[in-house]
Amino acid sequence: MRLFQRHLMKITCNGRLLYGCLRPLSGKLQVGERGTYVQDEKRLLLPRGTLIKAGDRLETEDGPYVCLSVRFLPGHVQADIRRCSR
Repeated sequence: MRLFQRHLMKITCNGRLLYGCLRPLSGKLQVGERGTYVQDEKRLLLPRGTLIKAGDRLETEDGPYVCLSVRFLPGHVQADIRRCSR
């Protein structure tokens, strides 16, 4: 996937180093006091064959996340994650 080649970031999951692409979930906007912003839920795209499950804790360049759900698709693994406190 070209998406992986252009926007890779380092992610640590259960002590393993992974490379993936982090994207905001579409349609997940909230109206705040100073305008519209994206919620702390994002979609993580990982290479096919990556082992990850709901409840796993992830560390990215943006901070800590927890995995909410995982979908194993033919070309990649798609995980919905939420920002959590340290």
